Amino acid sequence: MKTLRKFALFIIGIFILMLWSGIVRNAALGQRAAGPLTGPIKTFSEIPSNMKMAYNHFFRAPQYYLKTNAEDVNDINNLSYNLYGSYTYRQGDQYNVELKNFKTNKVIKTWDLPIEILSEHYEVGQNDRIYPAKMMSDRDVIVSWNEKPGLIRLDSSSNVKWFNKDFIFHHALNFDHKGNIWMPGVKHEEGIIVPKTLSVDGEKTDYRDDLVLSVDAKTGKTLYSKSLTSIFLENDLDELLNKATHVTDPFHLNDVQPVVIDSSKYFKKGDIFLSFRHLSAVIQFRPSTDKVIKVIDGPFTFQHDVDILSDSTIGLFNNNSAAWDVNFNKNEFKPSNGTIQRKITHSNVLIYNFETDSFKALYENNFIENEIYTGAEGLFEFLPNGDMFVEEQNSGLLWVLNKNGVVLKTKLKSDIEGYHYLPNWTTIYTDINF
Repeated sequence: MKTLRKFALFIIGIFILMLWSGIVRNAALGQRAAGPLTGPIKTFSEIPSNMKMAYNHFFRAPQYYLKTNAEDVNDINNLSYNLYGSYTYRQGDQYNVELKNFKTNKVIKTWDLPIEILSEHYEVGQNDRIYPAKMMSDRDVIVSWNEKPGLIRLDSSSNVKWFNKDFIFHHALNFDHKGNIWMPGVKHEEGIIVPKTLSVDGEKTDYRDDLVLSVDAKTGKTLYSKSLTSIFLENDLDELLNKATHVTDPFHLNDVQPVVIDSSKYFKKGDIFLSFRHLSAVIQFRPSTDKVIKVIDGPFTFQHDVDILSDSTIGLFNNNSAAWDVNFNKNEFKPSNGTIQRKITHSNVLIYNFETDSFKALYENNFIENEIYTGAEGLFEFLPNGDMFVEEQNSGLLWVLNKNGVVLKTKLKSDIEGYHYLPNWTTIYTDINF
């Protein structure tokens, strides 16, 4: 009888746990199946997470601080010309945007975005970031609240001019020849991503369907929205989609680069180049016709930051990292007969030539000698004199390289000794007299 009673209590306990889990999940998704109890249930369920966040806040530096390695303590600065950069960093309850002259290491202008402004719309997480920061000719600045619904324009006095929360905007922000913004995004409801569902052989899973978006920089109004799933299906690219390394995030669109130069033999003004991290591919897309013009893949993996360099070349930041979302099945094997080390030492910047359909790495030795590597994010910018700016995002290091070696190696010094700030997609300018 006692055994039966214990078993019954066990079954009841499992049922209550399942019921509680369902209620908590419902509340987390913003639904209100529990009626007026939804709020208290959500608050109670977040206690363990909040305790962990509190511990990290008081005993560990937040993720937007990076520990400075001994070999990175001293900067290198051989700049002979003015080089300006706008970037963002977080300092407690304050997001800061700065414009700095890297030659003189002087901050020229600052904008501030208190968390209170953002928390009027959604809860701000401890490690939430804003990036990138694009300065306008009137000294306004446009930033996105990355992975939260918010594309924001601040005036030169840090007042909010407009706040677009139509989508969750993320990653790179670029301007076309008309001055409109192009960037990746995803649909949401109350800050929660609205997915599509993939069905394969009767098995279903939700996945993130990123969007190509365009926004009017003057008003903040959304001008264009196109689903990547639609682009791929309409252009018979199903087989490429099947190669995605992450089933629930197959695209991971990280750059939408508009063509702003006059039309060439290989692309037209108004075309856009789309960089897909989880496909290790770049696609040339023509929004005016909804047609994919070219699919580019090659000796690169998990790339970011595609730039048009000339009428026949583009450049991309090759993270050169390996797929990490791997499941190891327990198969029966005999004892191993040896171990192979798969070591990746550096990222690089590749130039793709449309005429020869070939790739060439630029300043490769600099990347190798200095072990410049970032598994995620990262960007580059060619300067008028041929030097190249590189943001090594994961380590928080900023570089300028040329054929002679390192011109600049620096970081964003923080208010915590031994740490520097995580840079957030630095935008480079060689002239700010506009």
